[in-house]
Amino acid sequence: MKTRIGHFGLILVLLISILPWAGFARAQEANFPTKPITLIVPYGPGGIVDVGARIFVDSFSRELKVPVIIANRAGGSGTIGAQAMLNARPNGYTLLATAGASIIAAVQLSKELPFDPRKDMAPIAHIADAPDALSIGKNTPINSFAEFVKYGLANPGKLRGGTAGIGSEPDIMLRSILKNTKIQSKVVPYPAVGPLVAAIMGGHLDWMTLSLPATRAYQKSGDVKIVLLTRRSSDLPGVPSGPDVGYPDISFNTWMGLVASAKTPKPIIDRLAAAAAAAAKDREVAKKLSDAGFSIDFKGPDALSKLIAYQWGIFAEIAKEGNFKSE
Repeated sequence: MKTRIGHFGLILVLLISILPWAGFARAQEANFPTKPITLIVPYGPGGIVDVGARIFVDSFSRELKVPVIIANRAGGSGTIGAQAMLNARPNGYTLLATAGASIIAAVQLSKELPFDPRKDMAPIAHIADAPDALSIGKNTPINSFAEFVKYGLANPGKLRGGTAGIGSEPDIMLRSILKNTKIQSKVVPYPAVGPLVAAIMGGHLDWMTLSLPATRAYQKSGDVKIVLLTRRSSDLPGVPSGPDVGYPDISFNTWMGLVASAKTPKPIIDRLAAAAAAAAKDREVAKKLSDAGFSIDFKGPDALSKLIAYQWGIFAEIAKEGNFKSE
């Protein structure tokens, strides 16, 4: 009898000790946020996601009523920053501003899968995106996508293409083009945008893929000819998109989104998503993002989850045939 009473007493003591902590946790969720939030950008300063995140955090901070601090954690094609977010406490105070490449392509190209964004991450919001562009060097006698395909098929292996960042969205565009058109082209992966642009301007490449914002200045100066986009742009009404020319897979845009650890309580994810939705409606933010080459395209957690799953599957197929080499 004493043993039963002892066991019951122990259980009662444990319940009494746990209940206050459970109430505290619920209070923390209800009052979130109460301190600054760290937003990890898994690339170096000045990149397109870094620029977009810095524009967005001003309005995001106002909506959350706490500072949101950018922390650049570059390396591993974005996986180092993503892993840093996942290693932090899943309480909503460490988030990741990411492009799809760092949590989809770069992960699949790793020798060992460091994480699975479909299971380990909780989507918060897709904020904005920018189309990627197929550009032809000014001295290459190709002036349209149709001419590019015709020349490439008639001259296997003669075209020289380039991209910056293995597994980046522009690199996915390049691989998608080769996969869909059956063109055989030499491909040179450059470590950064600068060397890639220098190569095509110097005549060492015939074509390249790069985000439209990063390409636009060189197109305006006449150094490259943009012949295909992953999505139509009002700035270039005469340039078709991948779906326009019959290739729906050539539609990966460079997008910027917010994610957290999948272990983050749902009320906190909901609060962050609501703040992101409100911030995305800020006209000043929209204008600044537009000036940087982005288009506001807000999607909530469910829609971003579906996009990640879709692009994961598409890239898995591209990777099988794309002859990728991890760095």
